[in-house]
Amino acid sequence: MKKLSFLSILAISSAQLFAQMGARIDQFYLDRSSVIPAAITATDEGYVSLYYNKLFIDVPGSPQHTLFNAAMPLPKQNTAFGLFYMKENIAFSEMHNAYATYAYKVPMGNDINLSLGVSAGVLAQNFDATKAVFYDDNDPKIIALLFSPPVVRADLRASFYLSSEKFYAGMVVSRLPKPRFDYSYYNYSASYDLQTQASWMLGYNAVIDDNFTLKPSFNFNMYNWDYLYYQGNLTCDFKEKFWFGFGVNNLWQAGFNVGLKPQEDITCAYSYTVPDGVQRGLLGPMHEFTTTIGFAALGGGVAGNGISDGDESGSGGYSDEGNGKRRRGGDLNGEGVSPSERIRKDVTVKAFEDMERFGKGNDTSGITLPPIPKVKPEPGHYLVAGLHASEDKANKMIKDLYMKDVLAFKFYDPRNKSYYVYIKRYDNEKDANKGTFYFEVSVPNIWVREMQ
Repeated sequence: MKKLSFLSILAISSAQLFAQMGARIDQFYLDRSSVIPAAITATDEGYVSLYYNKLFIDVPGSPQHTLFNAAMPLPKQNTAFGLFYMKENIAFSEMHNAYATYAYKVPMGNDINLSLGVSAGVLAQNFDATKAVFYDDNDPKIIALLFSPPVVRADLRASFYLSSEKFYAGMVVSRLPKPRFDYSYYNYSASYDLQTQASWMLGYNAVIDDNFTLKPSFNFNMYNWDYLYYQGNLTCDFKEKFWFGFGVNNLWQAGFNVGLKPQEDITCAYSYTVPDGVQRGLLGPMHEFTTTIGFAALGGGVAGNGISDGDESGSGGYSDEGNGKRRRGGDLNGEGVSPSERIRKDVTVKAFEDMERFGKGNDTSGITLPPIPKVKPEPGHYLVAGLHASEDKANKMIKDLYMKDVLAFKFYDPRNKSYYVYIKRYDNEKDANKGTFYFEVSVPNIWVREMQ
């Protein structure tokens, strides 16, 4: 019965059979670039994500996937580089996928960006004879596969990704050369061409209030532009600290997913899915684990209070000049670019003028940004650097810009229930357009937002 159940899974889970080992990731929404490579430009900070899933655990040799994905953006150049590796196991077959990705982001205005990406890599397939299950020990095709060395083929992927603070959509086409795998054993041979894979992803962020956001997302896959597999997920996010959701696919397999962010730049999540009807008892459930780690969480660094691993007094090699500023080596004078070279001053910012009085070169840990009234801002033309659904994200961007010696503040637009981070307000559009040229080096992707 075990052999029959193994054959049944290959017939029932046609998403795996027709895909020729095309991976299925349930929590695809957590790292969009794991599906759409061009999405590596969607962040200003690098990160790595790790996935592992085991499908149909009651069946020996059932599919399992191990995935590693890294995004390395260069925001000032509107470019990003990525590394992707995935190992897919089904029965006695094992496929390794490895790609390097380059993507370029084209700002479209109003916080909408279009990214184009190309990925070059290799596919390597091998077979493990100890995991083979077959009825005839003398089957020449099986023997040809089992005793053939690993086969490596080059591959190419092309992708695009369109995104804003509210929505995202993208597409990737993989296995463009349709790599051909050939195996031979004496007078017997086995060969096949890998099918072209096309994937679409789209999602939307629907803000309910300051605490909760609904995030529906969908992933569609086609193989040789014929077979269609799709899955959807609806997640409710609480302050980007905890989320819970439900997922379903067109094979009537459904389940739940849950995740949390134990600290900034680190997320952990789990997904549980079960087949429907007769498949449930035959195949068993599916489990998937994932974690995402931002590069900032990996760095040692020093605290942003001017204290480093210096002497026991905590001065860290700094001397006090008596005027409230610290210097290191006599040449920084409190204007260093790193947190360890800045002094701490406390300020509560309720208006742009408070940032101006605060001045540049201080430690951002002293900046307090209380909630602003959710009312229509003063009319004018604002030079906007970012659009955010939550005020916490806007506050973070204001501090990030401050580290680049750019003063910024925020306003709320009741029409779309969003927070804008702006670096200057002008009375007319002509002056605002001139301002974009002044700030475009230090703040890429700025645009003019008119408020009436």
